[in-house]
Amino acid sequence: MGAFAPAPCLLANDIQEITKSILQPTLDGLYKMGLPFIGVFYAGLMLTEDGPRILEFNARFGDPETQAVLPLLESDLLEIFVACTQEKLDQVDILWREGAAVCVVVASAGYPEKPLTGYPISGSDLPIEHGEVFHAGTKLNGTKLVNAGGRVLGVTCWDTSLRTAIERVYRAVTNISFNGMQYRKDIAQKGLKSLNNATYQSAGVNIEAGNRAVSLMKEAVHSTYNDRVLAGLGSFGGLFDISNLGESPVLVASTDGVGTKVELAARMNRLDGVGKDIVNHCINDILVQGARPLFFLDYYATAKLKPELAAEIVSGMAAACRDAGCALLGGETAEMPGVYHEHAFDVAGTIVGVVERSKILPLKNAMQAGDLLIGFASNGPHTNGYSLIRKICQNQDLNTWKSELKSTLVDALLVPHRSYLRVIEPALHLIKGLAHITGGGFIENIPRALPEDLQPMIDLSSWPIPPLFQWLQAQGGIDLDEMFHVFNMGIGMVAIIDPNDLPALRNLVPETIWVIGQLQSGPRAEVLLQ
Repeated sequence: MGAFAPAPCLLANDIQEITKSILQPTLDGLYKMGLPFIGVFYAGLMLTEDGPRILEFNARFGDPETQAVLPLLESDLLEIFVACTQEKLDQVDILWREGAAVCVVVASAGYPEKPLTGYPISGSDLPIEHGEVFHAGTKLNGTKLVNAGGRVLGVTCWDTSLRTAIERVYRAVTNISFNGMQYRKDIAQKGLKSLNNATYQSAGVNIEAGNRAVSLMKEAVHSTYNDRVLAGLGSFGGLFDISNLGESPVLVASTDGVGTKVELAARMNRLDGVGKDIVNHCINDILVQGARPLFFLDYYATAKLKPELAAEIVSGMAAACRDAGCALLGGETAEMPGVYHEHAFDVAGTIVGVVERSKILPLKNAMQAGDLLIGFASNGPHTNGYSLIRKICQNQDLNTWKSELKSTLVDALLVPHRSYLRVIEPALHLIKGLAHITGGGFIENIPRALPEDLQPMIDLSSWPIPPLFQWLQAQGGIDLDEMFHVFNMGIGMVAIIDPNDLPALRNLVPETIWVIGQLQSGPRAEVLLQ
């Protein structure tokens, strides 16, 4: 038996969370019942992988826990008690000494079943530097102090560190003696081990949480593997066999992030879509060069790692990778306290694909005036414009049903970024160029696929603008040019084709597409919206 304080297994943010989720709600509940609690409220907790669990509540000081805690109290205990009775505890500045304290319980032989008592005790009255001996099961038999119970003494010492406090208390215990005396030799050793292992954790980085996150996501990641994956999750680097990819294969790589959509997803606890967002965004980015994806590497960073949350996001990535026949080869899960705000996180990724050298897009030399611009439907804002969206919606109840949207706002805003791979891949041989409509909208993305002397002319009446973008424009008071500069406006991918190939394209694409404009002679940077 024994106790030590403070417990290094609990960091300051852990204590705040326990207070917020367990202690304060219990006291608030008693208050609402007309039973305001005044006194010492002592909770016994068990720390599990799923968080703290309550064993018991006590309305008293614990023994021997108090014998380890009170020596560290610098403030006047009586002043604290008086403040409790006057309901002014919040006005008392409770001060604690730096360092640690350890209490070792000295027990009788036969304890706890049948303690053997009545034996003279020696050494308990010797002076102890930075220490006290608390009597529990003792009595005077004439002039002699004898043991009279199971728990006999609580020997407590304190010092500037847990290690030196342990050394002090066991030196003090060895000076005490009575027949059958017993005590544990390992008090605070777990705390010492935890302290040794917690150097990094005390800085806010929990390696065990990282390992648990990897364990939770392992099955989802492995489900994306194919015969070309030689080494993946858990390796220092992923290995992927690129032999026999074609006659003249060219690797295409792209890196991107989800942006501020993650804040909205985190706030609304809609996390699965975030993983799909980043993978599909990257797939589309290399698709515009004619490439199909080979493997994806993810990056997830947060202030405090929550394994289940990380695993949910990575599972979304894995689902998108499976749909595209792409291996989730590896990645990085980073815990960076001080860089991110509490509960904040970021998601990014890198994709590598392959394309035959002769089929690299865009085919700028083949483009000419009169070529058609074909629009492929988006399913929402995808991953762009969310800083503006969050500003527009800051006073909106996102869970409210919007009849014009036929959904809630949160459902409309957090639809995962769609991938165009399966839709466009069968028709790539007909396509001269592709533009993924991301940040910068029509104005900045379409010109990237064009030669210097061809200008895109967009017919704004050629496709239906989805209700969500109409709502955002009206709610935010945004002019039309700005809308096309920020959002995809219902068109997430634009293809450039020869007019003669339009019937064949329609036959190969299994969804509605629109001729949204054409190319004409002129400077490519000046997109004409008509």
